[in-house]
Amino acid sequence: MSRFFTTGSDSESESSLSGEELVTKPVSGNYGKQPLLLSEDEEDTKRVVRSAKDKRFEELTNLIRTIRNAMKIRDVTKCLEEFELLGKAYGKAKSIVDKEGVPRFYIRILADLEDYLNELW
Repeated sequence: MSRFFTTGSDSESESSLSGEELVTKPVSGNYGKQPLLLSEDEEDTKRVVRSAKDKRFEELTNLIRTIRNAMKIRDVTKCLEEFELLGKAYGKAKSIVDKEGVPRFYIRILADLEDYLNELW
């Protein structure tokens, strides 16, 4: 019971408060010292480290794959959306492209998109 709402003598309120007091334990900084417990699945998987070039080129190829799929089903809206994302991804990979040269698959998708649009209109 809250001490603000109690009425009566002081001894009554002191006895009711003593039963309601919370015991707090001091918190120590052992968070970093405890080992992580991993399941067997997490222990078996190994982390694959890929270079920045591989990451950027994989991002470009995934976008190109979705553009080709949209071209097959004649979804021009999806082609436009993915083409815009491809332009942004190419901008991110610009430093790598400057070192390595423009990848053939990027030039090929630009030519294929041009042919596709000329065929439609």
